[in-house]
Amino acid sequence: MTIRNLFLATIVGICVIFINPVNAQQLQFYTTFPKQVVSPGEIVTYNVEVLNNSNQIITSGIQLLNLPDNWSSEIRSGNFVADEISIIGKERKSIELKVFVPQDVKKGQYTVRLNGSKANSLPLTIEVGKNGTANATFSSSQTNMQGAATSTFTFNASLYNASAQQVVYALQGKVQPGWGLVFKAEGKEVSSVNIDAYQKKDITIEITPPEGIAKGTYKIPVQAVGAASSELTFDVVVTGSYKLQLTTSNAKLNTDATSGVFNTVELILKNTGSSDLHGINLSVDNLSDWEVIFEPTRINTLKAGEVAKVNAKIKPSSKAVAGDYMLNIQAKNNDTSSKMEMRVTVETSILRGWIGMLLIVAAVGLIYYLIKRYGRR
Repeated sequence: MTIRNLFLATIVGICVIFINPVNAQQLQFYTTFPKQVVSPGEIVTYNVEVLNNSNQIITSGIQLLNLPDNWSSEIRSGNFVADEISIIGKERKSIELKVFVPQDVKKGQYTVRLNGSKANSLPLTIEVGKNGTANATFSSSQTNMQGAATSTFTFNASLYNASAQQVVYALQGKVQPGWGLVFKAEGKEVSSVNIDAYQKKDITIEITPPEGIAKGTYKIPVQAVGAASSELTFDVVVTGSYKLQLTTSNAKLNTDATSGVFNTVELILKNTGSSDLHGINLSVDNLSDWEVIFEPTRINTLKAGEVAKVNAKIKPSSKAVAGDYMLNIQAKNNDTSSKMEMRVTVETSILRGWIGMLLIVAAVGLIYYLIKRYGRR
């Protein structure tokens, strides 16, 4: 090579360095733990530092290579999914790489490579410790609930698809006749749900006991059936049913009464539920100037199937005219209530009748006296 050619080659090399310094300086990927050991169905997370050793801004595409079939991955920077990164000279950025390992993977070592169009290739090793199978997980933080037989028991659950593909899960439960079982997703009743790979869906389960059920604990198994199935069992603790019946001792809903006088009617309170009732109070929508007194005024405890007797003393207003009146009587506690409408036929008192007759006689006598005295004039 002549001196002239050597000089020209040197000049060209210097120009290349100054004109395109970025290509001479690659980005560098680095992670502290390039190898991780996991179980099937887990998510492997790598925190990767991307270093720019040059003095120039470098923009590079980033991707994960050699990913096995049915596996998936995600590269994020902060809250954003990233497939390209730009870094100022002498700076570094952090990215997060997630690799979703299928549930049905075979055990062994799998090597993937984090690659950049202007960066080094970073090998990452994932060692799966055991063979796996397709899987779904039906779970709930609260599987036990207590309430009355008339309650609707509402449970919140989550169904996770741990497989590498989208799955349709049929939702079903094993309940005895008379029970109500409803599945809801996103506020709507459903019989099945479609869940993407490695995603979960919130499921609401509403369970209603049959009428007249005895108190006790009932196990209600529910299932999500798809490529793989998962079962979840709920414990429904029924404290019993609360029912109260209010009537009279002769089953008649009418009585006679005299205005201004107390008349006694015997009432019957029966606990027709399966749980004891406590603190039963009696009340009435009184008519104007009427009095109604209950003896006793409160039933402290009425056991299931038992009967209590209460005397209702009814006193119509002394101004009440003869006729029919309606009284609304109610027995109530914190759990249940019962109402009864009673017709009261009011008769005027004998004293009032005699007074009326005397007034009539007095009026007739007065007229006779006036005619007798002044009639001849």
